[in-house]
Amino acid sequence: MRTDWELLLEAENSDTPLTVVRFYRWERPTVSLGKHQIPERSIDFLFCQDSRIPVIHRPTGGRAVLHADELTYAVASNDSSLFGTLDIRGTYQQIGETLQAGLERIGAETVLSRGKTDPGLERNALQSSPCFSTASRSELTATGRKIAGSAQRRLRKSFLQHGSIPLLIDYRLMSQVLKYPEEFLRSRMISVSEAVGHPVPFESVAEALREAFTAWH
Repeated sequence: MRTDWELLLEAENSDTPLTVVRFYRWERPTVSLGKHQIPERSIDFLFCQDSRIPVIHRPTGGRAVLHADELTYAVASNDSSLFGTLDIRGTYQQIGETLQAGLERIGAETVLSRGKTDPGLERNALQSSPCFSTASRSELTATGRKIAGSAQRRLRKSFLQHGSIPLLIDYRLMSQVLKYPEEFLRSRMISVSEAVGHPVPFESVAEALREAFTAWH
């Protein structure tokens, strides 16, 4: 994720239009927190320490994410010819639609969320809840459950959007890390493999998304 930040700075300091899209994965389960989150208030920090699960802060905001068997994407750009006025709502929608087109290529039917607040979560709980407990505007859901979580950071003339697309989910481990019941997590999130009904490797999802971004460009 430091590379994501460096790409944002490169776009911010570039005198020419620049857009970079990258996909990556994790060597071991790792928790990322939004830049303003406090570990002890957001996750079971002692469990992470005992289990040697690294805890880092993202350069973007948002809530806690357990990264494990997933594809992480990042888009850094300063190019208004690709993203219009570069406003946050428009960029979220354009990237969300492109992710949706990519997942459709591997058989995952998704819906672009309108971003309504979930009435089942109190305001205070929403602030400390895991990223995948609710779908924000232009994030993707499948069968009513969140399949991709995203966050964005904006500078004067550029932005970074990156996000997590789970390929498989270890609900038990996630429950322990995020301090939320396993049944709750199962009701709110879904992996790509679960959505399509069979295991899908990282390479297949990366190629499908690459094709979608190339076609959109």
